[in-house]
This record gives sequence, structure tokens and C-alpha cells, in this order.
Amino acid sequence: MLIDRRRTNGRGLGGNPYYVFGRRPFREARLRSYIVGQHRAGRPLSEIVADPYVRRCGSERFYWRVIQDPRTLEALERNVRDEIRSCAP
Repeated sequence: MLIDRRRTNGRGLGGNPYYVFGRRPFREARLRSYIVGQHRAGRPLSEIVADPYVRRCGSERFYWRVIQDPRTLEALERNVRDEIRSCAP
């Protein structure tokens, strides 16, 4: 499919490479990064979910979908494994 650059002023699809998908990949990535970082800092997941920042990021359905995403679960599991290793004799 060819894009008429004259109609987009040379910026491609409005300057956003994820134009077709909307802004969600960036919101999910930011929220995932926050959750994993807070978990790495030692906060329990129940406390992180109740955090006002997480509540502002989107609906309850949205942030639970981000938490249940395989990438988030893998990062959280990695944090737990690293913590166990650091405590082992």
C-alpha cells in the first residue's frame, strides 16, 4: 500500500508508527514498567494495584489485563527468583 506523502505532510501516518493500534502499547509499557519497578523495590502486588498512579492509568480492566500479560508475569517471576537467590545461603 502506498502512502501519499503530500496528504500527510511527509510525516507518514501522523508521525505515529503505531497509528493503527492507537496509544495503548505505550500506556501498557509504562504501566508494566511501573508495576515491575515497584515490585522490584519490595512492594507487594496488592499494594501496587491500590496505588493512585495505577488507578489513574486506566480502568480496572485495563490494569488487570496488563498485570496478566505474559511479559508482566515473566518480569514479576524473575524478580521473585532473583530475590530468592539473593537470600539463599
